[in-house]
Amino acid sequence: MPLPPTRVLLIYPPSRTQSHEVCPEGILMVGTVLENAGYEVRLVDANSKANHKSTEEIIRLAEDWKPQIVGVTLVTPLIQPAYQLAGALKGNGAKLIAGGPHASVLPEEALHYGFDAVVVGEGEVTAPEAVEGLLGRRPLEDVSGVVFKGLDGTPKRTPPRPPIDNLDDLPIPARHLVNPLDYGSPDNPELYKNLFSSRGCPARCSYCSGSLFGKRFRFRSARSVLNEMFHVHRTYGTTHFHFVDDAMTMDRRRIFEICHGLIKSGFNLTWNMMTRIDSVNEEILSLAARAGCTQIDYGVESGHPETLKRIHKPHTVEMVRHIVPLTKKKGIKSFVFFILGFPWEGVEAIEDSRKFMKEISPYVECFHPAVASVLVPFPGTEVYEKYKDQYGFENWWLSSERNYDAPRPKKHTYFESQVFPMGTVLDADFFHYPPEVKQKIYEVFKFMYLHNLKERGYLTRWMRRPLLHFSEGLARVSPSLERSAFTVFNHAVSRGRRLHNQGATYLGRSLIKSALKWASTLGMALLSRLPWKR
Repeated sequence: MPLPPTRVLLIYPPSRTQSHEVCPEGILMVGTVLENAGYEVRLVDANSKANHKSTEEIIRLAEDWKPQIVGVTLVTPLIQPAYQLAGALKGNGAKLIAGGPHASVLPEEALHYGFDAVVVGEGEVTAPEAVEGLLGRRPLEDVSGVVFKGLDGTPKRTPPRPPIDNLDDLPIPARHLVNPLDYGSPDNPELYKNLFSSRGCPARCSYCSGSLFGKRFRFRSARSVLNEMFHVHRTYGTTHFHFVDDAMTMDRRRIFEICHGLIKSGFNLTWNMMTRIDSVNEEILSLAARAGCTQIDYGVESGHPETLKRIHKPHTVEMVRHIVPLTKKKGIKSFVFFILGFPWEGVEAIEDSRKFMKEISPYVECFHPAVASVLVPFPGTEVYEKYKDQYGFENWWLSSERNYDAPRPKKHTYFESQVFPMGTVLDADFFHYPPEVKQKIYEVFKFMYLHNLKERGYLTRWMRRPLLHFSEGLARVSPSLERSAFTVFNHAVSRGRRLHNQGATYLGRSLIKSALKWASTLGMALLSRLPWKR
């Protein structure tokens, strides 16, 4: 009687700031190659929007399923829950393996916190071999691209594995490994929209390490990309795709081939991408629009020319002034990223970015409010290495003092929770910002928030704008009163969102609308009576 296949549990660790609408591409790709190698694979995305899982829930799942191997994705903002997981799982008999960007930068740290081995760089080729090594089926010393504990307990590093040269050799992700109920509806074609068409980036941006995929651009062929899109469309009914590439348009011949293939297919598929300002022109934008491109994400980062030079961005303010309006002219939405709070930036430099945002705002669909929209010094970056000693934030991710989290009702005001929804990075205060700089950063985030409200429905705009002003004004008079006034409101909205994510759409939306209407009515009434009325 044959032995049952070895079980491998792959985990994306829990977070209070993340809520995923689709399964992260990295964990899915590793799951695919491990399943193809004969292992029984289970994926746990702790941040799936309809089924968030706590550390305790993941531990119970592992105890029930009893995997022989547990793999954990390590990303810097989630490193503490990941290490807590490793410590709790260590006694269950499974071998622990880490991968991801943080693991690639600091593999020895991951060993120190309980992992048996670490995959450095791309995981598709290395992970199956590393699992074999952990199971004793081959020497780990013979596996390129891993760091592991030797018999004496000291870290051992094997030679680096070269980047995967031909990305067409990688399998199509095994999307059947995803549980649709974790993300809401069991019939959701959008759940399968993510795909990649290239890896690597030679840019030298000072806030990015680029450690996972390297500094050399590598591209899948247009035929490979189109075949995957058509396969997913036929299999799952997906009609809109999201490319997770850092800069999809860097190979112009290939983007032309992809666009022409989509036009000829007759499937009427739509898609969005991220790319660099300096890698598009009118010809590319025109063709992409004809081929179904509906949105482009641009990393503008700053409206201050000196900052763009110091962070080594390959574009200028003038290039942004040309490309962003041109993108809208071609019928494509621009989603734009900015980063504030570089250590050399004072109030005037940040005000330059705010003025530039206002200038281009008629052509911008959304200003992306990412965690790193306030500069985060990630390990392995130029910013981290240059300023860690000066500002005392070495290994900040291991400390609760320097870390950051989602806004909490008892600690943060309603307006802070709206303006900084992805995390309270200003609390971490990596670069010891003066009060006037913090205030200016808040003003820019407030501008982005109010701009993005314009794309929401009338009811949402009518309710949220006065709520923001009411929260600001009430907090000036009495922070404790502000928190009390919004406690019921926050509870009702949270409950409504849970009901909505669990499928009770009508009831959830009704509860959220009722809470918004209650708070807005209260806010307008108080605003009309208090001396700080706006």
